[in-house]
Amino acid sequence: MPARSISNPRLAPITAPALRSRAMGIFASAGFGAFWAATGLSTHHGAFAAVGYVITLAILGALVAAAGQLFRRARQINRTGHSSTDDRRHIRRRFLLIFIAEIAAMNVAAWLLVPDHMTYLIPVIAIIVGVHFYPLAPLFNSPHYHLTGSVMALAGTAGCVVIALGYDGTACTTWACATCAVALWISGGISWHLARRRLPLPAG
Repeated sequence: MPARSISNPRLAPITAPALRSRAMGIFASAGFGAFWAATGLSTHHGAFAAVGYVITLAILGALVAAAGQLFRRARQINRTGHSSTDDRRHIRRRFLLIFIAEIAAMNVAAWLLVPDHMTYLIPVIAIIVGVHFYPLAPLFNSPHYHLTGSVMALAGTAGCVVIALGYDGTACTTWACATCAVALWISGGISWHLARRRLPLPAG
């Protein structure tokens, strides 16, 4: 019997480099989501914080395991196929430029806001991180990154507006951090689901 090439016949099989990129994206979503969650929880104590950290660790572990699964499949695919070195270099070069621009923007924000407007720093960083997902979406062929970026940018913008209206900065920061964490974790889950749909099936 001829082998089926993909789990969904309407989708092209994913290449090993693309699968590694998805796995790295999931790993990053897991780690940075945990960072945002921990940042939001850092000003809280007691049962609320304890439960929050337990949930954070559980989600982090699940997404790291999902990324590891895709890394293993990428190695299997790479043994039977060929990857384009030029494509990999292009992706790395573009990603590096986007990352440098993001870090530069964060440093400018810190220089402008610290120490006189410190309460705005976390929401503004959320906006910067959210915006950086827009160029990543076409680079990694991940349209859902647009939604991830929009949610994070809107959360940061809302935080800035609420702080400007005189509300408690700590509460606004906690809310913005929680929103960013959830957005990143959901994005990692979507990436895992979409990658699995394009995995080649074993011959049989």
